Amino acid sequence: MEVKVKRFLGFALVLAISAGCAAVPPQHVGVLDTFGKVHDETWAPGLHAWAPWLGVHRINCRTLQEEEQTTTPTGEGLLVGLDVSVVYHANPDKAAEIFSRYGGLAGIEANVLQPEFRSTIRDVTAGFNAVDLYSGRRQEVSASMLNELRKRLEGRGITVEAVLLRNVKMPKQVSDAVEMKLAADQKAQQMEFVLRKEKSEAERKRIEAGGIADFQRIVTAGITPGLLTWKGIEATEKLSESTNSKFIVIGGRNGLPLILNP
Repeated sequence: MEVKVKRFLGFALVLAISAGCAAVPPQHVGVLDTFGKVHDETWAPGLHAWAPWLGVHRINCRTLQEEEQTTTPTGEGLLVGLDVSVVYHANPDKAAEIFSRYGGLAGIEANVLQPEFRSTIRDVTAGFNAVDLYSGRRQEVSASMLNELRKRLEGRGITVEAVLLRNVKMPKQVSDAVEMKLAADQKAQQMEFVLRKEKSEAERKRIEAGGIADFQRIVTAGITPGLLTWKGIEATEKLSESTNSKFIVIGGRNGLPLILNP
């Protein structure tokens, strides 16, 4: 009996010595298993008491990014190079399921996220034309990829936060056509500016000519033969007062005096 007690105490001492603590980093979840059986209970970030038979698997629940460089067909059948990123995180409440079904975050990334992401890119771009990938519909393409990928990953323990369309490499014939269209648009805008300027200048000259014509009409209407005769007499009187020698002939043309310098 005494031997059994000693053995039990020795075994308890070994357990006490071998037991310790296990830490779970911030924004991680500790998934526990005992001899292959995954526990429903998980550990939050922090320090926890640990026993040798208890396996602790830390699942990263931080926001992560996966990049994909691919060549994908468009609606016209053209092959376009794309650089696309997906921003995601593992759901903390699904950490145990992620470990038991996929062996951890790396397993679900390699076997679920990456294949679904590549398939989504090809399926979505097939519904758009090549020009849509860098024009005003670029955001619409990204939103379509985001919605489609969320549907495919629903219930898998991963939340997709965003899909970012970062770089587009167009085929040469498309890029050349786009450059020609942009050049034509620039030329058309320049011509429209010139026409507007010429039209404004023509309108200015028309208004100026109208003002001159109105002035001449007003002045002409106020000039009468009697006024001209009176002005001629006034001028003759002023000249007659001058000390310079002159001949003044009374009764000239139109009844006005004629002034002759010797």
